Amino acid sequence: MKKCAFLLLLFLGVLTAKAQESDPTALLRIILEKYYKNEKPVVKNRSQLLYLYCTQANNTEELIEATQKTSLPKDFVQEIRSKINSDMAERFWTSELDAIFANDLSKIKSKVKECVALEKYQEISKRLNLNNQRLMIVGKPLIYSKGNLALVKVVFYRNIEHNSSTVLLFEKTDSGWIIKQNLNSWST
Repeated sequence: MKKCAFLLLLFLGVLTAKAQESDPTALLRIILEKYYKNEKPVVKNRSQLLYLYCTQANNTEELIEATQKTSLPKDFVQEIRSKINSDMAERFWTSELDAIFANDLSKIKSKVKECVALEKYQEISKRLNLNNQRLMIVGKPLIYSKGNLALVKVVFYRNIEHNSSTVLLFEKTDSGWIIKQNLNSWST
């Protein structure tokens, strides 16, 4: 009986923690869970294949392009346009990662380990001389002022060709953020 009560309290605590996450943290959590789902945990003598770039990439006109064939509210598209031109400050994913790792039931930390700078990724890739490693670059989330929609660009960079990108359209539901659609996907 005590075990059941403890598990119930633990479960409620995790739900409360997820509900209290900031929107960027919640969006990053969903992205990490999606793209790291099939990655193996990083343990001694196992190469890590997917790395996370520490810096939040600045948004570009590609987001406007991605919204052209959607039915997004016109004022959201205007917000996107103004934020692209005004939000150039350098930001990192460090605090969001710390919050995600603090309540990590899906063991995502064992797969992500830490975020890296581009130079560190290139150094690792050069040292290992493997072509199967990728660097996931997650852009700054653009959240609609009404709080129910968000756009986040995700790019996969490799030292060799075969790069790819998509813009994720998120929608906030009663149970939290969900990926509604992939926009403007491409790969080389």
